[in-house]
Amino acid sequence: MRKHTQHEEEGQAGDGAGLWESILRETATEARSPDAHMLLLGRPGVGKRTLVQSLLQHACPKAATADAAVDGLPEGKHHSRAVALDYAYFGARDPAANDEASANDFVCPSAFSVVILEDAKHEGLLRSRLSSTAEALRHMVAVVCLDLKEPWTMMEDLRSWIELLQRLMSDVFQQLELGDQDSLRARNADTLSAYSEPKITDDATAAGEPATEGDQQQPGNDAGAVLTYNLGIPLIVAVTRADGASALETQKTVGWSETIEAYLRSECLSYGAAIVYTMVQAKNVSNVDVLYEYLMHRIYDFPLKRGANLPSRDALFIPSGYDTQAKVDGIVAAMPGGHGLERSFESVVVSLEPPKPAPPQFQECKNMQEFLKESAMLLPKTGAAPATAPSSTKAEPGAEPKTQPGQKRSSTDSNAAGQRASTLSNRTDGQAPAAGGIPPTDNTSLANFFQTLLTRGQKEGGARQPMQTGGSGLPADAALNATKAAAPNTGAASAPAPGDAALPATGPS
Repeated sequence: MRKHTQHEEEGQAGDGAGLWESILRETATEARSPDAHMLLLGRPGVGKRTLVQSLLQHACPKAATADAAVDGLPEGKHHSRAVALDYAYFGARDPAANDEASANDFVCPSAFSVVILEDAKHEGLLRSRLSSTAEALRHMVAVVCLDLKEPWTMMEDLRSWIELLQRLMSDVFQQLELGDQDSLRARNADTLSAYSEPKITDDATAAGEPATEGDQQQPGNDAGAVLTYNLGIPLIVAVTRADGASALETQKTVGWSETIEAYLRSECLSYGAAIVYTMVQAKNVSNVDVLYEYLMHRIYDFPLKRGANLPSRDALFIPSGYDTQAKVDGIVAAMPGGHGLERSFESVVVSLEPPKPAPPQFQECKNMQEFLKESAMLLPKTGAAPATAPSSTKAEPGAEPKTQPGQKRSSTDSNAAGQRASTLSNRTDGQAPAAGGIPPTDNTSLANFFQTLLTRGQKEGGARQPMQTGGSGLPADAALNATKAAAPNTGAASAPAPGDAALPATGPS
């Protein structure tokens, strides 16, 4: 009986522990919002990672400080951009809880997972990382980053990234049921049609609320904000490095700010995209809080307390649903020049960078064997005389050598000159002398050299041809050079001894 009572007590204690665990689990689930996902698109160097780090600093300063300490880079080092996809995060919370977020023990109830894509060729890799569930798409937003410091690239980048998003979301939506597709698109369209300008109070104005075009509350845009293409998820165009607006006030860039705004608003109107100019500097951060509040409004339905901020060169903010076709037509009509949107954006906002040098022309080199064959065919035909005449001190063929002063002519000089003339005539193979009495150049040995290069290695196992030698065992050219070297440099020479004529010629030892 006592054992039964003990088991009952243990069972009641276990039921109580399970009850407390379920209550704590439900409380934690209610307090925590679902995580969100951001597709951050933009060319390298526009400031995407800097923007995400600034959003983290705004959401949870303590987490940003700890993240910077762990992921700190040495001075002069930067994050590598040689990645197909990059990942980041920042916390998601109530935008009104700025004071609580500064506490040391504050933890954001949910997180924004950021996927960064810089090159459109990795579209397939991005597609493989996306979740295809309707719940994940309800908490997803796409942000396209454009660079105001290089404004001539803005419209080309915007169009290319929007085309990528169209293909991407089309593939994702095909895996959903029709009811989920209609629900996501209807939610996106209702946000635009139900938009109304928030009423700015005195407290908001004192806190630095941006100015708007009017002080009265704007009704819903039932007749103007019509989506031409509904992506099914919110789209935000973030123009980074807005401090570059100061460079658009020179004589060469007069009217560029108005032109950029008109083209952006006209392009974004068809997709219901919001526009926000941001700037992140060491001592100057602009519109990051506006972007964060708008993200929380679109994903978690927090109330939007900021109205549109325009006109502005570096802090423009136009939420989705604010623009209408009539407003866009009005700003287009006020553009300088009176051409409207008839001209292309790139013909108005031209690049200020110096043109890049033209790449060197491609030159195709001949094959070595072909070059040698052509050289071997051309060399026998180039038997022209040398460009410069020989030295005047060299005796011409058939002419008697001159004697130096104080020397006597020997009877052997005429014989030596005749022998040199006959040797030279033999080497030219009977060719007629060129103009001026100068014999033509002999290219036979050079042609033989190229022919040897062509035929080398083609005969397998063949013995090399022996070199022609003179009577002394030396090559013919070496023997001829030795004979010339044995002759005296001057025109006069003494007669050889009678015994010397019988001795054979010997090569150098």
